[in-house]
Amino acid sequence: MNKRIKAYFEKVKNDLVVDRLNAIEWVVLGLVLLLITVSLFYGDNLGMFLTYFWVNDSFLHSASIRFLGNNQLPYGIVQQLFGSFWTFPVNLIHLIFDFDVACVPAVIWYKLSMSFIMTCCMKEMLKLADILEIDKERRKWMLILLCSSILVALPVFHIAQTDILYAYFSLVGMRYYFKEDTKRFILFFALAISCKVIALIVFIPLILLREKRILYIFRDSILGVAILFIERIWYRLIDKIDMLITGRAASITLQKTEIADDVAITTEKTLNQVNTDFAYHFFNKMLFFEFPAIRKGYVASVMVFVFALLCIWCYVQKKDDIKIFRHNSIYAMAVAWMIFFINASPSPYWIVAMFPSWFLLIFMNHECIKTNLLLHNVFTLSMFLVYLINTYWVYGGTTNLDYLLLKGLIKVEHTSEDGPYVARYLNNLGLDSRMNIIVAICLASAVALIAINHNKIRVDDGLDTTSERKLMHGFAIWQIGILAVWYAVNVWVVQRW
Repeated sequence: MNKRIKAYFEKVKNDLVVDRLNAIEWVVLGLVLLLITVSLFYGDNLGMFLTYFWVNDSFLHSASIRFLGNNQLPYGIVQQLFGSFWTFPVNLIHLIFDFDVACVPAVIWYKLSMSFIMTCCMKEMLKLADILEIDKERRKWMLILLCSSILVALPVFHIAQTDILYAYFSLVGMRYYFKEDTKRFILFFALAISCKVIALIVFIPLILLREKRILYIFRDSILGVAILFIERIWYRLIDKIDMLITGRAASITLQKTEIADDVAITTEKTLNQVNTDFAYHFFNKMLFFEFPAIRKGYVASVMVFVFALLCIWCYVQKKDDIKIFRHNSIYAMAVAWMIFFINASPSPYWIVAMFPSWFLLIFMNHECIKTNLLLHNVFTLSMFLVYLINTYWVYGGTTNLDYLLLKGLIKVEHTSEDGPYVARYLNNLGLDSRMNIIVAICLASAVALIAINHNKIRVDDGLDTTSERKLMHGFAIWQIGILAVWYAVNVWVVQRW
């Protein structure tokens, strides 16, 4: 057993560590990520896993089968099954010992689900790096720079929402894509699309890049979304069977009370309707950025326009050179994500899904790795500032210290909703009035990343091996430092009232 443990840790070291300084960087990063995991909180993760807990509890106490699929969350069956499975140990312990299922250890366990998936993502990136012939030392730098990027670390270890889950399925699908295993490629992307339908924006360009036969393109596209349609039927079937077993109502409703003309009006909506409303709200947000087009009075969605151009580009590409094809595939995946996140105005933690493909692309183009990493940092930090000001309750928000190990810093007489948040301090410095500059810089860096990484563009930073290693150490230390400073600022601000 000891030999196996030693062999495992030796393999981890071989996969991650370049030299002694890099080992120290990993240790410091690990400590920062651990602090974030056990002390920073965001309510969505808890709400989601408490739903899974009570669904599992219904199975254990009343034989309810709703853990096999329900429509309480705007997530698909794949994510639901993963969440129920991850939560089940808490249910089993709760059968023996009575405890608060939102206690600190339980919340940390719920959050660790996404840390686990992040580890799986890293392993998958190593497999893809092998296929893409990325140098072994560069792979190690790729992983530490990925994990220390603030828009990767915070969504996974602070927010702990499930966006890294469909990113993982997309990476597995990509590996089978390169192996020309069409069935598994479609299967894993179907799993990703079930988790969150936005994975379609990556799936479609990849089909067009490889397949030129129209009927086959339609076939693969339909198969990719098959789980979405199957699960709707599955939910109804489970509801009906569960109603027969437990006698509960098949349709669950939510109540909402509004005040209109001093009269309280209470409305009820089924959860199906709530989820439909959520989908339409996001769909409208996604198409919000427009420009005048074709005829006076008509406008075109910027995102759809640029995405359509990407799809056309993918369709006309040839597969003559396997190396160029692989580059184009990762490029299409990365650019599709970028198009989405700079145009669709999604939740600020969804963006973690785009970074694995971008890091693969950056480390494939090692000739311009310095330029790429500079642009990556400009894009990431400017986008983070946009999220920080615009969605101030998420990063540096007043509830960030609730539930976990630092909740004792908050005075008992104060509610978390009343406290200060980081964006308020930045706005006092006038940052909100300069957001047009920050957004412009963010967009410029995104466009530059897309342009520089095209296979016909040649940018050479002229770095030798020694200079490149120094550069990697510099970026690793910089990114870990940014993350540590952010953690300290976040805690200091939120606990001040």
